[in-house]
Amino acid sequence: MRKTSVWLMTVVFALAFVGPVFAADAPAARSNSSVKATRSHHLAGEVVSVDQAAKTLIVKHRTSKTTTNTTFTAEADAAAALAALKPGDEVKVSYVTKQGHFMATAIAKHDHTAKH
Repeated sequence: MRKTSVWLMTVVFALAFVGPVFAADAPAARSNSSVKATRSHHLAGEVVSVDQAAKTLIVKHRTSKTTTNTTFTAEADAAAALAALKPGDEVKVSYVTKQGHFMATAIAKHDHTAKH
């Protein structure tokens, strides 16, 4: 009986200290996911539409087997580039994902006409 009581007390104390250790690790895991969210991505495609007032840009691009339209909201520095864009222009967009939205951080026209 004494061995069972000692073993039970050991298990109870071990579990009491393990729970807070796992809880302390949870905020670190969340901060790593926020770092991934701010990682910059790039996409090249054709401008479908530009709305300077709403600071949005829709770009058509190819995925593995289909063509997809992606809507970007231009951040402060990228918003200035919207004035020079029109449908049909080829662009390269640098963006980050914030709360499920694609936020353009830089927009550059991409000219495919290379001189040989």
